[in-house]
Amino acid sequence: MKETENQVLIIFGASGDLTKRKLIPALYDLYIQKLLPQKFAVLGASRTILTDDDFRNRAGEFLPAGENTKPFKEMLFYQHVSNDKAEDFFPLKNRLSEISKNMRMPENYIFYLSTPPSLYSVIPQFLNELGLSKSDQFFRRLIIEKPFGTDLNSAKELNIRLLNYFDEEQIYRIDHYLGKETVQNMLVTRFANGIFEPLWNNKYCLSTTGKLTK
Repeated sequence: MKETENQVLIIFGASGDLTKRKLIPALYDLYIQKLLPQKFAVLGASRTILTDDDFRNRAGEFLPAGENTKPFKEMLFYQHVSNDKAEDFFPLKNRLSEISKNMRMPENYIFYLSTPPSLYSVIPQFLNELGLSKSDQFFRRLIIEKPFGTDLNSAKELNIRLLNYFDEEQIYRIDHYLGKETVQNMLVTRFANGIFEPLWNNKYCLSTTGKLTK
């Protein structure tokens, strides 16, 4: 398996509930399984004013108790960021450079937007204006959570905006609710049921006689 490059994961909206309950525990699981890069850091970013230790303590509420989590929590950092104008992101840019320098790793950044949808195009614009969206030397990625628009037209509009700041191959659109039991049960219903599987499979179609054919 190809070795994952050293990188910093920047989580916007890091003071929210999703980061504490879902993202940080998921990253800890990857850490335990030794699936994270050799050099890896998480920089939480949001309007809430917190210190690194505050952020680590919050994250610790949803991690196993004990000293085993200490090395992982030392990978967590925090930066207060306003989202009103591009200049508000200068402290974030400086903090990223500081982390990369101190950890002696390349400036590979993944920007994860765990924010209200109203910021989905605002934050990428500010990142672009500060030269953080693209690089000839290092990789930059953007992860957008659901909902990606509220309908087809708004999704297309958001996509057009994002492509002004990031290239298509840099953008990842995800829906963490695809792992929910409700969705998983639908898949079980489909594949374990001789009636639904043909109906939901594009390899089958209705013949003129009304029968399913391949």
